[in-house]
Amino acid sequence: MLDHDIRDLHLTHQLNGIVRTRDLTIPGERSDFYRRVRAGEFTRVVRGAYLPTTTWNELGPDAQYRVVVAASDRPGFVFSHHSAAAMWRLPWIGPWPHRIHLAEQADAGRLSTPAITRHTTGVPPSVEVIDGLTVTSLARTVVDLACALTFERAVTIADAALRRTAHPLGGLPATTLSRHDLQHELARVPVNRGAVKARNVIAFADPQADRPGESLSRVSMLRARLPAPQLQAPLRGRSGREWRVDFYWPGNRLIGEFDGEWKYTNPEFANERTPKRILLDEKFREDDLRAANYGFARWGWGMARSPAQLRRHLLDAGLQA
Repeated sequence: MLDHDIRDLHLTHQLNGIVRTRDLTIPGERSDFYRRVRAGEFTRVVRGAYLPTTTWNELGPDAQYRVVVAASDRPGFVFSHHSAAAMWRLPWIGPWPHRIHLAEQADAGRLSTPAITRHTTGVPPSVEVIDGLTVTSLARTVVDLACALTFERAVTIADAALRRTAHPLGGLPATTLSRHDLQHELARVPVNRGAVKARNVIAFADPQADRPGESLSRVSMLRARLPAPQLQAPLRGRSGREWRVDFYWPGNRLIGEFDGEWKYTNPEFANERTPKRILLDEKFREDDLRAANYGFARWGWGMARSPAQLRRHLLDAGLQA
């Protein structure tokens, strides 16, 4: 899931609905419960933990994975990597893993299982508690994933984490994360591979990238050898009104805009506007900027993922590479 849904924040409420089979001690209670599972009334979250199917189906993929993580919690667990990213509400491209991820000491002696991936790079001295779960710090989470993920996915994570300083998310620990913090954290982590890629991710990350689609677009622009744009540039339309645009190339007076579903479905952006009203407002904004002699290019997820397609699209729109 790429865009944050405010409903995903209420993890405690979701966990209150979990039924753990170890708690079913009355004679006949367990067999009756499994009959209801077979009837589809409950969905297995992890081994021994079930959630009412109606509740499970109401959750987005991000929230479903957070429930999996929380339902797996045990004393001493420190969630890391993908699991920590989910708890930090960082954007994720593609499906979440089926496993949970833990940080452990190298000499812990425990092996990974089909349900648990154990990372033996050590338990960091600084951890955070989110929704009652112990997770790696935001800096450590970004560094771990920058070493492990593809460049595109890691940049998406790093951009969002850096942006969190100026745009905190309610209910999560406050952060003051900087590129220097990430570099310092990388130097502290004993990694055998991925360090070079992580350094490149940290160097390229930018808190001005507002959404995952913008982060992916930036990576495609880099790979397409296009000039780097200004991000979130303030520009005035013919009406005199100031607008912020996703990308701007001043030498060509060209504006670039990534169009994702978020603009039309996120309550914060909608601000009580209907999808039709949002579409009309976007059209007025674009017309106002075009009337001030700015060029305009829009694209979606498919083009954001393709350096070749995005390059052709921007060159056709007037960008000089």
